[in-house]
Amino acid sequence: MSENPDPALPDSGMATGNDEGEPGEQSRAPLTPEEQQQLAALQQPADGEAEPAVEDGPEVAAAVADDAPLPGTGGPPDGLTPEFTDR
Repeated sequence: MSENPDPALPDSGMATGNDEGEPGEQSRAPLTPEEQQQLAALQQPADGEAEPAVEDGPEVAAAVADDAPLPGTGGPPDGLTPEFTDR
């Protein structure tokens, strides 16, 4: 390992303590005021009122239950649709 020019700095990112806990585990420490402000900003929609997500609609739930595509999906024919015949 190379020599660290400033002994006050950790040798690597691993030495900062940011790797404590299990992967994916959230910190139990309270949020700092800056983190609380960022969280509040993320919870507010950027352009007025939030609209419900398409994924939350009953059409999606029915399509998932039937293992079917969403109604109204797809566009005009693109000429690539296979045509099956008995020739």
